[in-house]
Parts: sequence; structure tokens; C-alpha cells
Amino acid sequence: MGSHTFKFGGDARQYRLNTIAYGNSSGDYSFSGNTWVRQSSSSSSTVALGQDFASFLLGLPYSGGFDLNTYGSFYSYYSSGFVQDDWRVKPALTVNLGLRYDHDGPYHEKYARSENGFDTTDPNPLASAAQAAYAKKPVAQLPISAFNVLGGLTFANPGNSALYQNTSHLFSPRIGVAWSPAKLNGKTVVRTGYGIFVAPITVAYLGPNGNYSSSPLAPADQEGFSQTTQMVVTNNNYLTPATTLSNPFPNGIQRPVGNSLGLATFEGQAITFINPEQKSPYSQRWNFGVQHALTSDTLLEVDYIGNHAVHLPVPYTQLNGIPRQFLSTLSYRDTSQSYLTGSTPNPFSGLASSQNTATTTVVQLLAHYPEFPVGDSSSGWTGSGGILEQNASVGSSYFQSLNVHVQKRLSGGLFVTSNYIYSKLIERVDWLNDSDAQPEKRISPFNHSHRWVMAFTYELPVGHAKRFDLHSRVANFALGGWQLNSFYTWQLGAPFVWINGSSTTPGDYLYLGGPLDLNNRETNTVAFNTAAFDTKSADALQYHIRTFSTAFPNILQDGTNELDSSMLKRFPLRSEMRYLQLRFEVFNVLNHATFAQPNTTASNSAFGMITATSNRPRAIQAGLRLVF
Repeated sequence: MGSHTFKFGGDARQYRLNTIAYGNSSGDYSFSGNTWVRQSSSSSSTVALGQDFASFLLGLPYSGGFDLNTYGSFYSYYSSGFVQDDWRVKPALTVNLGLRYDHDGPYHEKYARSENGFDTTDPNPLASAAQAAYAKKPVAQLPISAFNVLGGLTFANPGNSALYQNTSHLFSPRIGVAWSPAKLNGKTVVRTGYGIFVAPITVAYLGPNGNYSSSPLAPADQEGFSQTTQMVVTNNNYLTPATTLSNPFPNGIQRPVGNSLGLATFEGQAITFINPEQKSPYSQRWNFGVQHALTSDTLLEVDYIGNHAVHLPVPYTQLNGIPRQFLSTLSYRDTSQSYLTGSTPNPFSGLASSQNTATTTVVQLLAHYPEFPVGDSSSGWTGSGGILEQNASVGSSYFQSLNVHVQKRLSGGLFVTSNYIYSKLIERVDWLNDSDAQPEKRISPFNHSHRWVMAFTYELPVGHAKRFDLHSRVANFALGGWQLNSFYTWQLGAPFVWINGSSTTPGDYLYLGGPLDLNNRETNTVAFNTAAFDTKSADALQYHIRTFSTAFPNILQDGTNELDSSMLKRFPLRSEMRYLQLRFEVFNVLNHATFAQPNTTASNSAFGMITATSNRPRAIQAGLRLVF
């Protein structure tokens, strides 16, 4: 329409997911404990080979269980619409205007067989009895009036079968401008833009590594509608068996309780649920760039790019961690904290709970929701224990980069492109402490502040109709049609992630101060000054508020310095459209090792040592390709 080009459209979808995880639906029995066939008691040392098999022959498992898992039928709806106007204001000036609307509906379980959150305010069914028992024998650290027994899982119902509610009615504006100043003879283009981009809410939960799980909705899918019956193998520390393999469940297989118990569901057990009030993640992006033709076939481009993402899902949020006022803030192990593991009468004794034991620990009674297991702070990002909320919409990130790109278009058989990026990515996507007000602000482990990539392709000017025509069909066939390619990457290493081994648990380090003197290519001894840390297990911090960040911008892993090359030979077959291509390819030509991060588990004997590489060694391959 005149100088305007309009585009508009919409998108409507229904997503469906039908799933079941059968688990140990035929039973699972372990004979690896070696407890039944020791000399005199379970504390006796292991003295013989084959004890596991001996336990099997005796029909005495170390542990066992039987799963009854339910079937899930999930669905959700998505709709969106957009309108865009590409406005040619002047021959050298174009403006792009757009607006998009997104609505991402919540997931529903067709038969309302799912939880939909955790009630943090209403009294638990055990509250009255537990509070009365606690009043008789309270712990010194918690007044009787402060012992509250609140909370429990909430469930969907036929009138509201959604697993969560979400804020997803989002309008996303877009604007872009491209201008080529007439005074620069059309050799320069200036571009800038801004936009908001919405990410979908997926039913698959985020794992500790930032990836979506391949097991959708697990484990926070249908708490209460699936049930595991644990085998009780002994009641007296393996002196005599309570059950045997011939009759492992004398009281029968427990049936799932569904939502019949309400807030009492899974009392005394660790529970997981999906964030009941999700917000659609979105990012604001902006850029400014200048593109200039240096010569007829050489282009220079410089761009600034920024991105701010909000409402990013955080994999796990621990709701039942130890209250902050009971955690130490000292820079050394606080021995007075040992009272937390002390034994005390259990107010849930005799009640219908998995915590039906005569005694419990002080720390369990100090938890926000004492009827559920207290979250172990050492479980960190792995999401074990306590009350875990998945996909809380509290994450965010900032990204900025400067990009310089030079490209020589194909001419004379030569093509060259080179790109340099200086960037910084700051994120808040994991918790340093369960009791923190917001996730830890850190340099991202995915940040590579400097990256340079250069590639070239060169077709040798030998052969028929080329610069060096050998005027011999045989010579041109043998020496013509060769092409060389190389791809070089130099990249600064990513920041260390200071965690305890592969458990992705943030480390609580006793840092004594002083430089780390890092050498990320040292493989004969420690790569950094481990003497700057107190690594004695007796001094390890416990029940402590972490202050040592999980990533630092100046403590980096080994970087990438890698060259890949290939040589191609083309054999024409009757016509230019048919040919046989012979390929020789070498990856990591110089066999340059990129070393992995050193061991960062302070209690490990290999602390500070590099024991692996993070790239592949040199690889050479050859192949034939027929094109017709």
C-alpha cells in the first residue's frame, strides 16, 4: 500500500502429551549391602567374596520396592497474532514496525490427576496434635508459639485441572531502522532495532545444566497418584529379617492415595511441585550496527548487541531449607552449630506420618514445614530432599557484545571471513543459599569474553578455463578442481564453576586469602594454589551461609585454540551438474589439547588438579561424495 508493506497473521495450537513412567513395576530388590552375611553384626567388616550373591541365595535383600505409577494425559493451548509494517520512508531509509501478541495457556491433566502447588499458609492436618506434643518438650531455640505446622500439597480438580496458572497475555513491540546516507555513496548502512521476544512455557522441567529434561513433568507431575511400597527388610539393624524375598510385602502393595489426603499427602517425605504461578520468560533485545563496503568485494561490519532476559525458570527452589537465623556467618567452622544435629523428642511420633519415630533432630523441628524433611543445603542444585519448587520464574540475565566482522566475498577463487566478539553474560539462574532473597548474581559459566573465528576457502586456479589451463585433459583432470578450506577458532575459556564434583552442588569453601596463581594448562601438579584453601575435613563449614561465589570473571578454564582444515578434489562427470568429490578432512590439525576445569572438590585428594580434556584429539577422515 504505497510505501508500506503490511504483514499479519496468527497461530493457534493444541499440545498433547500422554505419558507413563512404569518405574519398578515388577519390583526392585538390592543385595549389595553385604549386611546379612557378615561375621557377627552389621558393623562387622566385609571379609569374604561373593557376599551379595550369598544374600540373594538366602532370599534376604538389602532393600526393595514396588512402584505403582499412574498414567498422565496432559494438554495445553497456545495462540498468537502479529502485525508488521515495513515502511519505505525514503529510498535510503526503511522503518520496520511490528507488534506481536502471545498467550501460552497452562498445562492441564485431563482427569485432574496432578498437584497444582503447595499451600504455605493453612494448618496441616497434623498441626494440633504435633503442636500439643511439642509444647510438652520444646527445643530451646524455638518457642512453643513459633512452632507452626503449616502447608501441604494442593491438587487440581475437575473444575480446574490446570497444573499451574500463568501470566502470559503479552504484547511484544518491534522496531527497526535501516539508513544508507547518500553522502557516503551507498557504501554504508546504519541499522538499529529493539524488540521483545517471548519464550514458551514448556511442560518439561529444566535440569541443573540448563537443559530441558527428556522426561517431561518428572518428577513433579502427579505426586500422590503414584506410589512406591518400600520393603521393610529388618527392624533390628539386620540381626533378624522382617521380610524375605519369598514374601517381600506381607502387608500388601500400597495403593496411591490420589488427592484424598489433601494437605497430609506425603507427610514426612520429600516432595516436588511445579511453580503454580508461572510467568512467560521474555527478553528485550537491542542492537546498533554499521556496515561499510571497503572495496567492491570486502565488507566491514561493527555491531553492538544487547539482551536482557527476565522470568527465566530456575530449576529448583528449596522451600524447606534451614531458616537463615540458625545458619552461621563466620569465616570458620562454627562448632556451636552442632546442636542442630542433636536428638530431641519427636512431636510427630505416633502420628500418621513417615516421620513417626520416637526422636528427631533439632534442625528438623526448626524447618519452615517440620512435617516434611528439612532440605539439606548440600543437595544444592541437584534438587534432592525437602520441598522443591520447579521452574520458579525468578531468573534473569544480561548480555552485551561488540561484534567486528570482515568478509571478502568470493573472487579469484578466494573467500575469507573473520569475526571477533567481545561479550559479557551476567546471570541469576541458581541459588547460592536456600534462604537468599534472589538467585546468585554471577558471571555466566557460558561466558566467553573474547572469541575470534576466521575461515577461508581457496579454489586453486588450475584446470580447464582457469588461470592456469594445462591444455591437457589428463593434466587438468589430475591437477585441477582442488579446493582448500580452513577454519580457525580462538576463544577465551569459560569461568570455573566452583562446585563439589559432578553433583552440581555449590561449594562452601574455606578461602584463606591470597592469589590463586592459576595456570589452566598445568597438568603435572595442581593448577592453582590450593594452599589458599583450608581443605581439612574437620574444618569444613556446616550449616553455613555461603559467600564464595560459584563463578568469577578472572578465574577461567583453558581456552580454545583450534584449526580445522580440509582439501577437496572435484572430478567432473560429463557435465558440471554431475561430479564426484573426494574429501580429506582434518579436525584439530595441530592436535592442540583444551584442558578441562581442575577438580574443585576441596575434600578430594585431586583438588586443584586437571585430569581431563574438553575437546577431541586430532581426527582425520576421507570420503567420496557423488553429486548428480
